[in-house]
Amino acid sequence: MESSTAAEIKPHPNCVAVDNNYFLSAEQKQFYLENGYLVIKRMFDFDELYNFKQHFILIAKGLVDKGNSTVVREPSLVKKGMTGEQAINKVQEIHYDDVFMTYTEHPKLLNVVSQFIGDNIRVMNSMFINKPPGSSHHPPHQDLFYFPFRPAEKIIASWTAVDEVTKDNGCLFIIPRSHKLNHLYAHGHLPDANKLYHGILDKSVFDSSKYVQLEMTPGDTVFFHPLIVHGSGPNITKFYRKSITAHYASGYCQYVDVGGTVQEVVAKDIENEAQRRGFDLTFVDTWRFKSKQVMGARANL
Repeated sequence: MESSTAAEIKPHPNCVAVDNNYFLSAEQKQFYLENGYLVIKRMFDFDELYNFKQHFILIAKGLVDKGNSTVVREPSLVKKGMTGEQAINKVQEIHYDDVFMTYTEHPKLLNVVSQFIGDNIRVMNSMFINKPPGSSHHPPHQDLFYFPFRPAEKIIASWTAVDEVTKDNGCLFIIPRSHKLNHLYAHGHLPDANKLYHGILDKSVFDSSKYVQLEMTPGDTVFFHPLIVHGSGPNITKFYRKSITAHYASGYCQYVDVGGTVQEVVAKDIENEAQRRGFDLTFVDTWRFKSKQVMGARANL
């Protein structure tokens, strides 16, 4: 299998990215409040996407130091003898990387995020997702399941397509308005899902007739609420499906005790993973340790 090339990133015919002072309309804000997500077309341009993609490829080839980032491989592809880019599912904790931080701290991105959660912003999590051919699905889940901080309304994700994203190569799917239930489902390890890819155990969320498939062109960016039920399908094509994503929280959020809640299972998993890497950290400490202030002075988180 050949390595991906920049040619896979196809500029839109009207490839003019939004500017750094992009302001949301009242209709866009209302759509997000009602549906739990909002897509902004062509938010990033060809050159920006090319830069992210080429940096990932250099990491995958071992030509540049991954630094504090973590390279995560797809177990099923590793078992088949795949290596490098062919086997890498994602690179996470990229918000301290000199190249990838130009995404997580991009003025246009922070400008939009600030219109949802305020101008004291901390990036809590970030990933460059590769999704090679043959990679598996990510079952329906809610991002808040992983987060020991609240309120949910002051947390938001951004997810940007680097390659063309289709249903066949595993685009995101979302259940609109599922955040309105204000309910965090119990999650667990599901068959055929990767390590730490917890999924909702309530089978009612597996009704695909409720899903909106978010097919996107390179540079399109979706923002979504941490309680929204979403996931992604398998990549059944011969091409990669790359994207870049980050989660942001208001610095005025507060850490909470998840003891006795449905989040105990993930807290245990993350604490065990930290110990495996040589860190004696609690669930909350893990988020304190890896998060980063990107706008305003540090407050609570």
